[in-house]
Amino acid sequence: MRLALPILACLVGVAHADDVDNYAIVVGSNVGGPGQTELRFAEEDARRVGQLLVDLGGYAADRVDVVLHPTPDQLRARINAVADKINAALAAGKPTRVFFYYSGHARSSALDLGDDELALVELRQRLFQLPAKLTVVVLDACQSGAFSRVKGAQPAADFSFNSRQQLDATGIAVLASSSGSELSQESEQLRSSYFTHHFLVGLRGASDVNRDGLVTIDEAYRYAYHQTLLATAETAVGGQHVTLEVDLKGHGDVPLSYPRAATSTIELPAALEGRTLVEDKRARTVVAETYKAKGAPVRIAVAPGEYRVIVRHGTTLSRCEVSAGSAVDLDRCKSEAIVSSTAKGGGGFERPTRLELTGFLGGDRHDGYTDNLTAFGYREYGFPIATRGFSAMGLRRYSHLLWFGAIAGYEKLPDWKQEVSGQSLMQELSWSVLRVAAVARLEQPFGGSRWSAYGEVAAGLGIGFTSLTNPQGMTYSDTYLGPVVGLGAGFHVDISSGIGASAGYAFDYAPVIHDLIGNTHASGGHRATFAITYGF
Repeated sequence: MRLALPILACLVGVAHADDVDNYAIVVGSNVGGPGQTELRFAEEDARRVGQLLVDLGGYAADRVDVVLHPTPDQLRARINAVADKINAALAAGKPTRVFFYYSGHARSSALDLGDDELALVELRQRLFQLPAKLTVVVLDACQSGAFSRVKGAQPAADFSFNSRQQLDATGIAVLASSSGSELSQESEQLRSSYFTHHFLVGLRGASDVNRDGLVTIDEAYRYAYHQTLLATAETAVGGQHVTLEVDLKGHGDVPLSYPRAATSTIELPAALEGRTLVEDKRARTVVAETYKAKGAPVRIAVAPGEYRVIVRHGTTLSRCEVSAGSAVDLDRCKSEAIVSSTAKGGGGFERPTRLELTGFLGGDRHDGYTDNLTAFGYREYGFPIATRGFSAMGLRRYSHLLWFGAIAGYEKLPDWKQEVSGQSLMQELSWSVLRVAAVARLEQPFGGSRWSAYGEVAAGLGIGFTSLTNPQGMTYSDTYLGPVVGLGAGFHVDISSGIGASAGYAFDYAPVIHDLIGNTHASGGHRATFAITYGF
């Protein structure tokens, strides 16, 4: 498969040191070349990377060059411009460090910049001829599917595994988003590459395990490795393993960001545990998603504003409102049981299929057909609520609220009997209707998500059966076809382990059975329904 490789030459060195000048080229390109699908989030990832360098990396805004969907010549010009600045800094006696980020399509031999390409050999030469003190390179590839897309489409050697051979130089570190046999992925939910998102969350402070206010290359790598693997383990493409290769001669730990310098943070307290998502309420974007382990607080650097922290732990979902600069107050979080949720990258639900076995009772409609029976001396027999039956239904969830499926049901109508004049013998009419229909249901959860209210419509085919038995015991049977429609509403509750129950009201209309003088009996009417359900 063609491997897309966003290249990220990361922030290196002590960015706040006055004797070091930091420069960054941050490149994003959604544009695909021949046979390639256009990407969704590569350019937005580049913008986020550039902003984080300014906010937390110690970079001056005028030294972060964000370049979107460039041509090869434009990218060469940007690299040459940084080279001129580095040479000027060296002439003034200041060492420099370079951050280069690329997110877009690529092959093992070149970056694909739309219809053009820039050979990796040339890119390597241009980057490492820069007289920078240290350069760190991070490679990221994205793949498509329901919630992902591939950044390339041809078989190719793995860039991330071979990057040490292609990009090796003194003072180089290569952080790659996947191993040699894997593709990297981007997420519709996160609106970002999985790897880039978690890498940036780590730089915001989630990976600062020793809580010294600095995030080093090693800390960022370990965090990105675990979080990216967790996030991609259940996608169609499969788990994605981040790799790190370094040649940092004469250097100790290299800080990549300084979350302690942030003007605002959100603290996830020590007692909080579970998959945690931080949402910017104003922008309606995901700022961070991480697995928060119990036992130590975690601070996430954010811009001032209002946020919502969503924590999933076991079968419980908690929603916590919090302002930047404060900690999550667990006592004020609203918790609810989880019924369904979106699987990251896969677009599914926990129990997307439901089977229902329903019983119902109700009366039958009176119309011209039954009036004709009455005129011939027939009388309806049985309990006043005499129509009864059952149905089996299968439903499949297609969105948070919408289900589609099919139903097959059988209902027995009340018998009609005619007394034969002057005799104790009776004529008896028995009838029933078999229904097969398509169903659409809207279901709205409430009350902690275990309960839901629903409304549904159904339409399909009805098959009517009549059986007339005369006083001599002879039976005459007929079969009829006609349309059926139905409406329903009610309540559903999940009990445990996929087992649930429903109760509701239904109205059916089935003009199926007719007589010889043109009357049609539209069976159906008002029904009380009771169902046992199983979700899986």
